Amino acid sequence: MAVYQPNAAIGNSHVLASLGANGELMTFLYPNIDFPQNLHEGMPAVYFEGEEGRAGRLVWTFEPAWESRQRYLGRTNIVETRLRHVETGMRVRIVDFVHPEEAILVRRFEVSNDGSRPLRSALLQYFNLQLGEVRHRNAVHFHPERGIGVAYWRNICLAIALNPRDEFGCGRVAADNSAKRQMEQGRLNKQQEEIGDIDVAVGWRQALKPGESAAYELVIAADSDEPAAAAKAEQALQRGWQHLYEETRQRWEEEAARAAPVRLPRDLEEAYYRCLLGLELLADAKTGSVVAAPEFDPFFERSGGYGYCWPRDGIEVCLGLETAGYPEYLARFLDWARRTQTPEGYWEQRYWLNGQRAPSWCLEEGSLQIDQTASVLFAIGEHARRVSGQERLNFLERMWEPASRAAGHLARAISPDTGLHGTASDLWETFHGSFTYSNGAICAALREAGWLAEEVGEETLAAEWSEAAEQVRRSLLSTLWLGDGFARGLDAEGRLDESVDSSALGLVTPFRVLRLEVDEDREKARRMVDTLVERIGVESNGGIALYRFEGDNYAGGGPSAVSTLWLARVMLALALAAKDDARAAAEYRARAEAAMRAVLASGTETGLLPEMMGPAPGTHWAVPHGWAMAAFVMAALLLDQVEKRMETNTGKQGEETDE
Repeated sequence: MAVYQPNAAIGNSHVLASLGANGELMTFLYPNIDFPQNLHEGMPAVYFEGEEGRAGRLVWTFEPAWESRQRYLGRTNIVETRLRHVETGMRVRIVDFVHPEEAILVRRFEVSNDGSRPLRSALLQYFNLQLGEVRHRNAVHFHPERGIGVAYWRNICLAIALNPRDEFGCGRVAADNSAKRQMEQGRLNKQQEEIGDIDVAVGWRQALKPGESAAYELVIAADSDEPAAAAKAEQALQRGWQHLYEETRQRWEEEAARAAPVRLPRDLEEAYYRCLLGLELLADAKTGSVVAAPEFDPFFERSGGYGYCWPRDGIEVCLGLETAGYPEYLARFLDWARRTQTPEGYWEQRYWLNGQRAPSWCLEEGSLQIDQTASVLFAIGEHARRVSGQERLNFLERMWEPASRAAGHLARAISPDTGLHGTASDLWETFHGSFTYSNGAICAALREAGWLAEEVGEETLAAEWSEAAEQVRRSLLSTLWLGDGFARGLDAEGRLDESVDSSALGLVTPFRVLRLEVDEDREKARRMVDTLVERIGVESNGGIALYRFEGDNYAGGGPSAVSTLWLARVMLALALAAKDDARAAAEYRARAEAAMRAVLASGTETGLLPEMMGPAPGTHWAVPHGWAMAAFVMAALLLDQVEKRMETNTGKQGEETDE
C-alpha cells in the first residue's frame, strides 16, 4: 500500500486519529494509541445528481475539484477543514475532535450552496474498516431505527451514529455490493449486515437552493462490545454536538494555559503552543509511554515504522514537556522505564507502549543503542534535581535501583583501551562504532548517577561514577575533537571516523559536556556550529537547515527538522553565554530564529512538525514527530530567555546613557 502522510491529528490516551488535508480520516488507533490501526480508508465525498436524466457523479474530497484549507481551532486539538467545490460553489466545513476523556470521535459537516443554481446531492462518508488490523474477519450490523451501524471484531467494536438518520449501506470491499461502488452509483443499499472484508458508507441526501445550508453529525464511539459502544454513541448524540465541542475546547484551552508563558513573535509563540498540544496526543497516560509519531508506514515499506516508543525520543518529549510546565509526563515515563528495564540494566531500541519489545534490529551485542540507556539515566537525574523534599525522597526510593543498574551497565561498557564505550549502534540506527553523541550521553548519565548516589548516601558509588563520567569526557575531547569540530566517533574497527554528524550538538544540549561558561568549551561549541553549517547545512525557507550527517539520504535525502532545531538550540545557548558580546548574541539569536521558521515552513498546514523536512516543499516526513516538536518547545523557551536577556541589557545600557 502507499504511504500517506497526515496533515493533522486528534485524540486522547484511548484514541489517536490522523486526518488528511481534505478531511480524510486516515487512522483510528484504538484501544491503544500505538495499536491496532482499525481504519484502512475513511474518505468523505459528495455525489452530485445529474440534471435532465443525465447520470450523476461522485467527487471525493481529495480530488482536484476541491479547494481546501485546514487548521486547528485556536489552542485546541480540534480540527477544521474547509472545502469548496470549484465548479458548483458548494462549501463543506468539517469539524473533527476526539472527546478528551472518552473513546468518541465527533465529526460535524456543515454544507452550504454558495453557487447560483440549486444543488441536489448526497454527502457521503466511506469507511474501509479493518478492526484489529484484520481484513477478512470483521462484521457490521446496522440498526436503522436507531441510526447506528456497529462494526465489530473480537473485543473491538465501533458504533457509527448519525444525526439526522438517513443513508447507510454496507458490503465487501472487492465485491459487487462494495459500499464504495454504491457511492459511485449515488444510492446506498441499506443492507443491514455483512461479514468478511467489510466496508461501510453513511450519508445524507440534500437539496439546497442558492444560499441554503445544512448540518449533519457523525459519531464514532469505541468500546469492547456492541451494547457499550452503541450506548456510548447514543449518549454522545443526546448530549449534543455543541456540548461535546465545548467540553473538548475547554479542556484543551486549559491544558495550553498551563504552559510556561513565552513572549515571542506571534508565529513562533503559536507554534510553541501547537507543539505542546501535539505532544500531548503522543503521550499515553495509561502506560506513561510516548509514541514517536502516529503510525503511517505499518508495513515497513519505506521505514521501520513509527508507532512505537524509543526511550530516547520519549525522554526528549518528556523533558520538553517538563521544562514547559508539565512535569507529570516525565514522572510517568520514568515509571514506565522502571518497569521495562532489562535485568542487565539497559533499555532496548524501541517498545510497544505496553512495554513489550517492538520489532527491532539493534538487539545483538555490539548493536545496542547505548544512548537509549544513557538518556533514561540522564533524565532520572534531571527530574530528581527539579523536585525537592518528600517528593524527591519518594522519587529516589522508586528510581534508585533502576538508576544504579543503568549506571553499572554504562560503566561496564567503557573500554579501558579508549576510555570510550565499546561498539554499539548510533542514534540514527545507521552506523556501528563508538560515537561522540553516545559518549556524551554516557558522560552526562554517569554524572547524574554520581549525584544520585550522593543523594542516597552511596559515597563509594558516587565517587566511582563521577570519575567514570570525567574519564569519558576527557577521552571524548582528546580523541574525537578535530580542531574545528567533532568526529562522528570511532568505527567498528576502532578507526577515527571524521564524518560530520549533527548529533555532536548533543554535547551542548541536552548533555552539557561542553560547558559554555568555560571559554575553551564555548570556543569548541562555536567552531562545531560553524563546521556543521558549512558541511551539512543548506538554505531552507530563509534559514539554515541541517542534514543529520554527511551523505544522508533517508526519506528522500532532505534535511532534518530534529537536527535543525538542535542547531537552533545550541545557537541560543551560545547567545545566552555570549556575556558582554551583544553583537554575537544578536547574531546567534537571529540565526536560530530563522532556523526555527525554516522548520515551521516544512511542517503541515496545521502547524505539526516533521522528523525530516524533505528535499522539496511539501515533501516532509513523519508528522507529528514527537522529538521534533519537543525540540521546538525547548528552542522557544531558550529564545524567550534570550529575548529577556537582551531586553534587560538594553535597559541597563539605557540607564547608563541617562547617567
